[in-house]
Amino acid sequence: MPEEITQPETRSDGLQLADHRGYQERLWTVERWAWGVFLAIALAAVLGLTGAGGVLSHRLSDAEGGQIDHPRFARWQATDEIVVHFPKGPVARSLRLASSFAESFQVEDIHPRPLRVETGPEGETLHFRMTEGGPARVILHVRALRPGLARFGASIDDGAPQDLSSLILP
Repeated sequence: MPEEITQPETRSDGLQLADHRGYQERLWTVERWAWGVFLAIALAAVLGLTGAGGVLSHRLSDAEGGQIDHPRFARWQATDEIVVHFPKGPVARSLRLASSFAESFQVEDIHPRPLRVETGPEGETLHFRMTEGGPARVILHVRALRPGLARFGASIDDGAPQDLSSLILP
């Protein structure tokens, strides 16, 4: 004997639908939470917390003899910039990068090119000749070698080393 087809009840709005209201409300709740997560990810990206630029992606650290602008958040195997700002001062300037820098970053390019580079147990010292009279800057294009927290030191003109860190995201 064939089964009888049952008609869904008529709702108060006149529609004849078989809906599962409890399931639908749970689905809407999950959907709202997902929108919140998507919004948080987009906001983090705009602020620079994903390592791709933004207001919070770089940190400006004061050091004796200048300032070092380095990535707070970087991407693994992506090129980033470290900018060293030298104030008005002597023509001969130097930048020392601790040996721990080479464990976390590979230098791809330096502009302007250093006159010479000295390597020692404490790291590498890059020597530059600046034009007289004004402030100058050096840009290092670097690539992160591995994900994780990179801690390294840098000093300007034989000043005290400044401890710097970058979070390298995969």
